Amino acid sequence: MMKRSLLLLLVATVALGGCTFYNRVIDKDLSLDEMDALKEKYTGRTGWTRSLLDDLGPEGVIDRDVEVTIVDIDFHWTGAVTVSGPGRVKIRHGLEIERPMTLEKFEEKMNRLFWFKEPDYRYRMNLRAYGKKTAKAIYNHELFKDMTKEAALESWGYPDETRQSEISGSVQEQWIYKDPRQKNKKRYIYILDGKVDRWEE
Repeated sequence: MMKRSLLLLLVATVALGGCTFYNRVIDKDLSLDEMDALKEKYTGRTGWTRSLLDDLGPEGVIDRDVEVTIVDIDFHWTGAVTVSGPGRVKIRHGLEIERPMTLEKFEEKMNRLFWFKEPDYRYRMNLRAYGKKTAKAIYNHELFKDMTKEAALESWGYPDETRQSEISGSVQEQWIYKDPRQKNKKRYIYILDGKVDRWEE
């Protein structure tokens, strides 16, 4: 009888501990009010793709800097966004947000995937920030040697992977861009001390 009571007590403790842990994780996740606010903010909004959008199904890929309309956002698992692109093709792109999904993580991911200003407006803003040469390169999605890494991000978007190393006191970064349509082909930018050193397309 004593052993059975101890066993029941142990099971109850583990169960309650698990529930407490589960509730703590859920508490940090998006609230229903935040989900509703994000849906209201983004659904129906026009954006321009900042990187490739790869469909979770068989619908293919939408290239970067293509005008799209956000049709829906999904908060299940690691999140997803559905957009309508040229020819009314619909792409459901996985957001791959690490749980717990917070408002900050969601907003950061959306801003990595989309510009919400027209290309001409962005050109004028980049003209003020970087000057004519850099603004024109960004507008055409081009790079040049000694372009700042911030401008390179505006031009090519965020990389899929980054690697960093230190060579003779200088910090070198390798930015890797993948294209799901060409599994064996990747593009690279090499950043040396905060500036573009070279790139491979």
